[in-house]
Formats: sequence, structure tokens, C-alpha cells
Amino acid sequence: MKKLFVFIIAAFALAACAQEVEQKTFVNVGNPLVRDRYTADPAPMVASDGRLYVFCGHDECFEDRPGYEGKYGFNITEWLCYSTEDMHTWTDHGVAMKPTDFSWSIGEAWASQVIEADGKYWFYVSTQCGEPNCKAIGVAVADSPAGPYADAIGRPLVVDDMTPNGPRGWWNDFDPTVMIDDDGTPWLCWGNGTCFLARLKKNMVELDGEIMTLPMENYVEGPWIYKRGGHYYNVYASMGAGRESISYAMAPSMEGPWTFMGELTGMGEDSFTIHPGVIDYKGKSYLFYHNSSLSLDGYGPATGRRSICVDEMFYNPDGTIRPVIQTSAGVSLKGWSGHVRTPEEGTPASTNVPVKEYPCVDAQGRATFRISADDAHDVVVDICGKKYPMTKGDDGMWMATTDPLVVGFHYYFMEVDGARFVDPATETFYGCGLMAGGIEIPEAAEDAAYYTFDRNIPHGQVRECQYWSDIEQSMRRCYVYTPAEYEKGRRKYPVLYLQHGMGEDERGWHQQGKMANILDNQIAAGKCEPMIVVMDYGNCGHIIGSIPGETHASFGASFTPILLREIIPFIESTFRVKADREHRAMAGLSWGGHQTFVTTMANLDKFAWIGAFSGAIFLAPGTDLRTLYDGVFADADRFNRDVHLLFLGMGSEENFGTESLSASLSEIGIDNVYYESPGTHHEWLTWRRCLNEFIPLLFR
Repeated sequence: MKKLFVFIIAAFALAACAQEVEQKTFVNVGNPLVRDRYTADPAPMVASDGRLYVFCGHDECFEDRPGYEGKYGFNITEWLCYSTEDMHTWTDHGVAMKPTDFSWSIGEAWASQVIEADGKYWFYVSTQCGEPNCKAIGVAVADSPAGPYADAIGRPLVVDDMTPNGPRGWWNDFDPTVMIDDDGTPWLCWGNGTCFLARLKKNMVELDGEIMTLPMENYVEGPWIYKRGGHYYNVYASMGAGRESISYAMAPSMEGPWTFMGELTGMGEDSFTIHPGVIDYKGKSYLFYHNSSLSLDGYGPATGRRSICVDEMFYNPDGTIRPVIQTSAGVSLKGWSGHVRTPEEGTPASTNVPVKEYPCVDAQGRATFRISADDAHDVVVDICGKKYPMTKGDDGMWMATTDPLVVGFHYYFMEVDGARFVDPATETFYGCGLMAGGIEIPEAAEDAAYYTFDRNIPHGQVRECQYWSDIEQSMRRCYVYTPAEYEKGRRKYPVLYLQHGMGEDERGWHQQGKMANILDNQIAAGKCEPMIVVMDYGNCGHIIGSIPGETHASFGASFTPILLREIIPFIESTFRVKADREHRAMAGLSWGGHQTFVTTMANLDKFAWIGAFSGAIFLAPGTDLRTLYDGVFADADRFNRDVHLLFLGMGSEENFGTESLSASLSEIGIDNVYYESPGTHHEWLTWRRCLNEFIPLLFR
């Protein structure tokens, strides 16, 4: 009987324990995220258990519960905790801690943040420590993310008399944010009116050194510090048009120098305040914030009745952050994020026209296309000759997802019942001998940095120039890149004449090839000489054989006399250039490489620098190189003296014979530089890399 009684007691105990751990869940249906109570000052954290936790204050500003500024003011009485593992289904963990859990606090609460260190969870809070007014930073600790938390040191970590340099008096010390740097150094940042910064000791409960200030432009409160991709960030509440918005700054180290990067958001809906929390989770980046859009229990929006929200945020390849649009759908499964909705299938392609969500690209490089064609029977997406049948969904939209595509730029078309057209959701590019859609499969940011726009450096200009051709008796067009410094002086510059390939035109290098970014980045870094780059039409913008009777010898051959007799004189009379062979280079991709050889080898009195990227220079087996181009390679010593650089490049996965050409030239004593782009084919990524390798060698 005694054993039975013990069993019954144990059963009751287990039942009670089960009831205690039972937690409420809810589904993310858009912003605000939490809809059964008012919440403020979100602080996300990814714990070692793989879940995303969000801590926030519980706003309780109702008519019968006056707060700081009366019934519509701020009245946080506890900090709440929520978690998710998919951003869709959330768990409500209830109260993580109350300000009254600190024996020295009088019960007023403000923003908080939790961070994991040494297997424990450290809860940094702002509260009030005494009368008449004393804002303070406290720290609590727990063994699990959701708590329970207990005061870690029995006193405030920061109080007002430690920050006399702040202009807000007793308002100085609240809104803590904490990060741990790569070297293990914990940092604490906080402040209202002034942004304070201090090292923490490894024990997480003591300051380590003096309190510093960070000069943050337009700073108000609510800092959020973190490191990502080698950049340090401070995202904070700034003053907008009478109410707060979110801005950010970047730095190479925690101590600066900090550069103001501008606003990320506008003001929160119906809210004077806004408070950022930034996190990366499962391959995506999120901005948490609050507004006052929620109406609850008959109470409408008010300053102190705030609600946390979340929208996806996106980084540019250089680490800067795209502006974040606050949305009502948030990151619900069909939610909008940034400027466009982010579909379940991936991130909208960078080559899309404004506000189009498809095509999109997932983390594996698969592209998903979606198009409306109500009366169609057969819809196909064609990517560089590989066709993917599209399936019509219940919503009437046709959709297809590709196999993983290689990184870089791809032309594509839509076919509806056999008719080919350009996807209206994409920018158009001239390629394949006609206008085509285009999609960029992104590289890793560090790999793409050399052709990515960097807002922190000077930028040159790409001008569209028109001139008259007597040879063709028509107007022609070229694009001319001038370096950033061109407008600032009277210096003359060397010139690179840079050619496209078969089926493309003078737009290719600027649009698909990202040449301006490549030049800007190298010039700013001191890696190449400032130069002018001329991109003209090579008369080979169609596919060979399109014109009846056209031969390989005649294809694009009319370009050479136009270049020599019209383009070069036009450039040298229009721009400040050094008009001699020592300061004149020519290079081209594919058929443009063929044209480069045909033009330069017969005119070494005009060119001293030569490059061919996947050059269409096809030689019959057994060809004696010394007989080519009227014997220009017969005298190796003379060629090497006259030509300062012969550059040959191609992709490792293409078979254009460039490697064997380089080796054969070397065998007869012709100096040349060979470059092989790893893992790329006959494509723009190969040619971007070739240009990047070529230009540092010019005009040296």
C-alpha cells in the first residue's frame, strides 16, 4: 500500500510537471508578429539548440494602468520570450523575467537583450534603480534560453553616475546591446542621446576598462551591434520627421572609425519609437522592430501600445544593407520582404525588373520561373538551350524550377505554344543575336566583390557616344568608360578598346560584364592604371551564317577598318587620351578575341597591349604559328620587344584551344600570359575574371 501511495504521488507530480511545461504556440500570419498582447523592443538570439528566440517588453499602457506619460505612455512590467525553428510556428514561453526580480530595481523596464556565452545565457536589461530617477543596466543569467533568469551580480552593471558625459541626465543609461567579437572580447553598447561602448570581462558581469562614446550620426537610442562578413554594424533608432526611424553605421573594428550609411526604415506605424534587432537565421537575414499598428481589447494604436514585427532584410555584396520596407505580411509564408515579396522558392533575382518576385534563386542555385499565360497549352523556359517544361498551377500561373545552375549570368527565353519571347519580369540583354532575358546566379559575396558596386569608392562614368561613319554611311554608337578622376584635371589617359563576342553588341561589357565596377574597384585599390575603355559594336551581333553567303573570314571583318579609321580618331579627338601605341590596348572575348588578333597583329605600330578571352582563334592541326598573320610571330625577339603584353585567358570547362595556343606560342619564343578561370565555361563569369586579371598588367 505504501508503494502504491508513492506511485500515485509521483504520477500527480509528473502530471503537474507536464502542465507546467505545456506552452502555447501560434502561427505567424504577418505583422505584428504577436497579436494577443502588446510587445516592444524585440531582441532576437539564435541559441545553441538551433532555435531562434525573441525577447521583448510587455507593453501594458491602458487607461486604467497609467505609464510614464499617462495612459498613453510606456509601461513595461515584464520581459517575454518567444521562439521558433522555422519563422512560421512560434512558441510562447511566457515571462522570462520581471524588473522586480532585481532587488535593487523599483520596477520600471525598458529594452533588453540576451546573449549566450560559456554555456549560459546572459540577460542584459534596462530598468530603474531608485528615486528620484536613475536608469541602470542590469544583468541576469540562466542555464537555458527561456529562463528562469536570476540577477547575476546583485547590483546594477551601469548606473548614471558612470556616464556623466551624456546630455540626457538620468535618461542616459538604457537599451543595452551585447556582442562577442571573434577574439572572444564581449562588448556592451547602450545609451539614450549618447551611444556608449565598453568592453566586458570574460565573466560577462564586469566592465573592462573605460566607457567610450561612439559618434553616431542622428543617434537617439536602441543600438544593436553585431559583426557580419568582416564588417561591424551598429543599427539604431534615429530621428526621422518628428518620430524615430532606423539607421545604421559600419566600421572595420568595434572602435571605429564608424561611417554613417543612412536610414534602413521609415518611421514605425503610429509609433513614436522604433527599436531594431538584427539576426541571421537559416540562411536569411531578418530585421525585428516594433510599431503601434495593433488594436487589442478595444484599445487602438498609441505611443505605449507597441507590437513587434519582422521583415526579411538583404545585404549587398559589399556588406551594405538594402533599405527595408515595413510590411503587413512580414515573413509569413507568402509574405513580402524588402522591395518585393520573397517567395518560398528563393530570393528574387537581381536581374528582375522592379517589384517582380520571380524568377527567384535558391541557395542551391536553382531558379524558379513563374508566368501568366491563361490560354496556353505548352509553356517552356529555355536557359542557354536547356528547356524546362512549366506546369500550370491551380492559380492559373505556369511555374518551373531548374536544376542547379552554375554561378554567373545566363540568357533565357520563354516559349508559349512554340512562340519565343522575353520574360516580362526580367531586364533584357542583347545576346544570342537578339534581345533576351537574363538571370544572375549569385556568387558568394567575397568571390563577387571585384565586380560588385562599392559605394565607398569613387566611380567613373560610362557614356553613350554617337558618331558618323563614312564607311557605313550611318550613325554608330559606342560606350566609353572614363575613370572617376577624369573630370577633375587635365591628365591624358591610355585607352583600352574592348570588344564583345558573337551575337552580342557594344552593351555587353557594360551590362553583362560589369566592367565599370571592375575598373572602379581596381583603380580605387591602386591595382591598375586609370584608363579609358571604349566598347564599340564589332559588326558581329548576329550568329554566323545568318547572312547568306557569309564566311568565317568575312564575319565581322568590316570592323577593323572602322576601328582604325573612324573609332580611334573619334576617341582621340573627343577625349583626353595618349594617342600612341604605347598607350593603346585592345582585347576581346570569343569572336571579339578573334577580331583583336586580326586587328592588332596587322597593326603593331598602333597597339602594344593585346588580350584575347576565350578567343575564337582556331588553328588547324600542324599549323606553323610563324606563318600566321603575315609572319608576325616569325621573329620572336622583335614581337616581344614590340608587344608589351599578350594575354590569353579562358574558362577551365570550355574547349577553345587557348591553353594549347599559349603553349605553342611559348615553344617558338613568344612571350605570353595564360590565365584559366577555374570552374567556368564560355560565359560572362569567365570574361569578367579575365578582364580582372588583364587590366592590372596594362600600361605598366
